[in-house]
Amino acid sequence: MNDDSSSSNGGILAGPLVPILLLSITFIVLLIWQINLAHSQSGQLASQHDAMENAITRQTTAVNQAHQLESSVEKLANDLIDAAKTDDAAKAIAAKYIRNNSATPAASPAQ
Repeated sequence: MNDDSSSSNGGILAGPLVPILLLSITFIVLLIWQINLAHSQSGQLASQHDAMENAITRQTTAVNQAHQLESSVEKLANDLIDAAKTDDAAKAIAAKYIRNNSATPAASPAQ
């Protein structure tokens, strides 16, 4: 009698476990998809992090070179100001390119 009632109901798959089974399978598929998505995003973030570190290194190098260049130009301008005290040619150059004869020279005009 039990055999007849189980076959008439469609077996165990037709019972109340079917929705739970479908929800479990759906949850597992979504979980696997989210894990794969997070893994690919972490790889992208790592490559972007490396690219940013490289950019910062290049910018630091460029900033250091700019500071060295600024220091060299400042020394050159101060030497020109010192030479302008005794040399007329240096005085003409200083008058043309340096607006004030202070310790910090002004920027040259755009040409």
